[in-house]
Amino acid sequence: MVALIDWSGAMKYLRQFIKDRRGATAITFGLLLVPLLGFAGLAVDYSRASNDRSRLQNAADAAALAAASVFTGSNKAAAEARARAFLQANLGLRAEDINLNFSTENQKVSITLGGQTSTLFMHVLNKDNMPINVNATALAPLKPTTAKITIDKVTGYWFKKVSIIVVRNGKDVVVGTIKYTATDHNLYNGNGGGKTDPDINVPITFDLGDYTKLYLKMEIKNDGCDIGYKDKNGGKSRYVDCIATSESGYSKYNSTLKTDDPNTVNHLFVDGVQLPLGSKPPLDDLMNCDNTPHSHAWEDGGGWANQDFYYKITAACKSVDGENVRLTH
Repeated sequence: MVALIDWSGAMKYLRQFIKDRRGATAITFGLLLVPLLGFAGLAVDYSRASNDRSRLQNAADAAALAAASVFTGSNKAAAEARARAFLQANLGLRAEDINLNFSTENQKVSITLGGQTSTLFMHVLNKDNMPINVNATALAPLKPTTAKITIDKVTGYWFKKVSIIVVRNGKDVVVGTIKYTATDHNLYNGNGGGKTDPDINVPITFDLGDYTKLYLKMEIKNDGCDIGYKDKNGGKSRYVDCIATSESGYSKYNSTLKTDDPNTVNHLFVDGVQLPLGSKPPLDDLMNCDNTPHSHAWEDGGGWANQDFYYKITAACKSVDGENVRLTH
């Protein structure tokens, strides 16, 4: 005989099982445990990464400021060495695991650091490390500290003196001069020639010292001789023969041209470009800190097509005692 199955009873037990909620919380928690641990681990690891990034950013800032404080515009290797020394001091052994990119441009020192922070929980999700990258840029306002001048050529009938003037403690101080004294009106196809101090192609270097402002000045005396002297021939001869005199008419210059005077600044040409009338050129336009010679040419009168006093000037610069060095980001 075949036993009959009591389907009604079986369905009763099935309905009771479905309605039974005992143990559901445990099952749900078990299902959610892995993502919950993942989110908790993410929060912990993110917090650790943020702290590591903050420490790395502080180290990058300190290194950029240190490098900028010694950067002179031409000593990139020395500035980078100083940056690496500061990283080593701030990060210790970790500095060996940091990738450093160092660059200098437009008087700025830029540092990019790249590293990693290890995870505590996220390695469960196959994430063992988190990348950390920071940037720091410091501005190193450079100031010329010396100026090397080499006279190329000077022509004309008039005496000319070019001076470098700095403002120190509120006073104008002459820190260097170059001169031209006329001797022969017939030289250079009648444009006139003479002697210079220093001689043509003989460089001379001037120490600028500490200052708050710098400008260039050209003083002119029409008889071809410096103040305290006069042309014995009175300008009526081909040759200029300067002799000492105490006459008041020869005790001052006939005209003065200055780069800080908007009315006369256009008498100077820098690298072949005339400074605009009415302007007050920044120091960089007069002495660039790129450690290369730049051409200056002064026009003593108004013949703009042919200047009279040609020389090259090379500035050596530095950020004096870290003056005005600052982060720019």
